[in-house]
Amino acid sequence: MQNNQISLPINVTQRRHTETSLPFWEGETLSGKSWAVYQGQAKDVLSGIDDNSFDCVVTSPPYYWLRDYETENQIGLEDTVSEYVNALASVMDQVQRVLKPTGVMFLNIGDTYYSGKGESKGQDRKSKKRRFGLRAVDKSGGLGIGLQPKTLIGVPWRVAIEMSARKWTLRSAIIWHRAGRLNEAVKDRPRRSYEYIFMFVKSRRYYFNRDAVVDQNIEEDMWTITARPRATPGIKTAPFPDELVRRCLDVGCPPKGSVLDPFAGSGTTLRVALQSKRSATGIDLNIDFCEYMVTSLQKL
Repeated sequence: MQNNQISLPINVTQRRHTETSLPFWEGETLSGKSWAVYQGQAKDVLSGIDDNSFDCVVTSPPYYWLRDYETENQIGLEDTVSEYVNALASVMDQVQRVLKPTGVMFLNIGDTYYSGKGESKGQDRKSKKRRFGLRAVDKSGGLGIGLQPKTLIGVPWRVAIEMSARKWTLRSAIIWHRAGRLNEAVKDRPRRSYEYIFMFVKSRRYYFNRDAVVDQNIEEDMWTITARPRATPGIKTAPFPDELVRRCLDVGCPPKGSVLDPFAGSGTTLRVALQSKRSATGIDLNIDFCEYMVTSLQKL
């Protein structure tokens, strides 16, 4: 889809970055809540945003070697784990700067295995983009971190530890129990049923709505949420479900607050934030994803 194929209504404006000349779009919902979609590298776009701009961040960056979004310079296809961790943590340095002192960030990130035996031959019903030939993570000796073949790498915790070393405060490692998921095809280990939602803050005092996590039917740090997001016809992204974003916002974002997703994908975070009467900003490197978001958000 090309930029000139988007029919912009009167309340949506398309502009270009002063420095990069890449497009961004601004709009407003019927309820008066503003939104913006930026196309480009998250780190570069964030560098042009003022300090202390957002109340809450809800995001799920590309996982390490699980999908190829066919976009040049994408995060997630680095040759080594350390390069991936550093690339992601460097984006989060900028996220920390633009987050308000009272702000909260929720980071959803998944793990992967070190094969050490070359190209995976398994079948994956979840996404065709998850099987794309020889991965760097599967090359014998490719990781350079001394792991044995078939080892779970621990990518989420490697990222969390690096971010903590860069002055983020990790307040909680929430378990997202992915109910209704499509099971893995693996037969020689337990099939995974959860992912991490890391709750980070930058100050000792921050917004936290405890009422949103206190419920007699749920554990406070284990959220059972169906892993069946909305369909995204026309693009191949990996959105998380609306309910996951809604829970994060209820817990860590004040009413009428401002929300950021630096890896916005199909725009789930933005849409849910706007529907809850909060303003929203999204960033994505993939132009098709950005145009999909704009088309979706202008309907609000």
